[in-house]
Amino acid sequence: MASLKNTKPGRDRALARLRLDARLEPLRPNLGAMTVPRGGWLRSIRNALGMSLDDVADRLDVTRSTASRVEASEQRGTIQLDTLRRAAEALNCELVYALVPKLPLESAVEQERARLARQLNAKVQTHMSLEGQDTHDTSLDAWRLDRATTSISDRQLWKKAK
Repeated sequence: MASLKNTKPGRDRALARLRLDARLEPLRPNLGAMTVPRGGWLRSIRNALGMSLDDVADRLDVTRSTASRVEASEQRGTIQLDTLRRAAEALNCELVYALVPKLPLESAVEQERARLARQLNAKVQTHMSLEGQDTHDTSLDAWRLDRATTSISDRQLWKKAK
């Protein structure tokens, strides 16, 4: 089976991962500072600015009750992005929205590819031992693992086992 990572779409995906990793890398050291304040960002910033809920409601052109519900929904994590964007603008803030993978994307792909390759290698070893063909040759195991790794495409990585 030809490896998708050696085809043009596979190379394009690998390049896209590397570019995204480079864009996201500066965010990683600051993730700890990005925990949501106890009352939520909207309420915390509004209070720090000395702005009343009525002031925010006027800036959003909504009722005080609606402004309160917006803050509550942000605190619960159920706010819609467009509502959060409008509220941020009302507080003269920028909304920063990003998904920062726990591992660099390229590392996550290689880790998953290696995991699947080990599974495939284990299946091959099981079948060979059942047929009396198990060699216990570690260099052969390494070769099979390498072949399995290079034959698993990006698209195959994330399929659920059935």
